[in-house]
Amino acid sequence: MKIEVINEKRLNHIHYCRIHKENNQLSGSFWVPSKSKSKNKKMFSIELNDSDFLVCDPEHIFKQKISGNKPSECILNLMNILIQEDMEFLQKLEMKLERIEDQLMSHTGSHYESQIFEMRKTISTFDSYYDQMIEVVQNLQEFYKGFETLEKRLTRLSNVTDRLAEYSIQLREMHQTQVEMRQNQIMQFLTIVTTIFMPLTLITGWYGMNFKAMPELDTSYGYFIVMVVCILIIILEVIYFKKKKWF
Repeated sequence: MKIEVINEKRLNHIHYCRIHKENNQLSGSFWVPSKSKSKNKKMFSIELNDSDFLVCDPEHIFKQKISGNKPSECILNLMNILIQEDMEFLQKLEMKLERIEDQLMSHTGSHYESQIFEMRKTISTFDSYYDQMIEVVQNLQEFYKGFETLEKRLTRLSNVTDRLAEYSIQLREMHQTQVEMRQNQIMQFLTIVTTIFMPLTLITGWYGMNFKAMPELDTSYGYFIVMVVCILIIILEVIYFKKKKWF
């Protein structure tokens, strides 16, 4: 059997994982999401028949040699190489989500919305990737045997990404709830302040009319009396709000 890896050809046309039969051979294209922000998604294609296995890998995804006695073993080993570190990667994503949750609970950190958005985007990308890989494996099972274990591994990875996606949604809802609670607290504070100063505004407006017949206008202690009344109103309002547990 001949195994060949080609590195020259560009594959910008690949946008998903698929495999199909064409001219008595199987042709496949793979779109592999990056596990690092500094790296772009990678693409490669394969062709195999009863005796040959060809990989077009222009971006050098495979650092180790692809081996196998049969083309089916080669494609099986190749797909196992693609996902061999994925469970560890997903565990790291889960740890990042847990750190965001701890920050939300302790009210430390910032930029929660952007962090959660980036995490959800990454999780969604890998969830779609695993679904496509499962479909590729199911198509391969129509021609070859021995892919059951690989399908189970991909299904577990897909289940993990589903759980992480749900976790990220819960964190986003938690963050949104905290934002709404803070907004409600601010509105409650502003309402209390407005309520406290409403009677004071009425008093100052009333005594600001300066009619000659106003009894307190010529009183020596009129200013201090009104000031004491205002202070008493504030104290009574604060006591009332405290009893109602409005702040």
